[in-house]
Amino acid sequence: MSVVIPFPKRTAPAIAVADECEIDIFSAVDLAIRDLREISEIANEVGRARARECLAMLENAYAVALEG
Repeated sequence: MSVVIPFPKRTAPAIAVADECEIDIFSAVDLAIRDLREISEIANEVGRARARECLAMLENAYAVALEG
């Protein structure tokens, strides 16, 4: 026979959890740039082209934001 292990019931997460998931715009753009670099290396040609365009736009916006 098998033994069933009961797990405690989940409770609703506190509102503070949502705040922990929020990041600032600089972090979001930095993460997007890293992801797009990776995507541009592994996607098909159309995907790579779109990722490179998006990457260039984000890198430019990020550089401008850091300056000002």
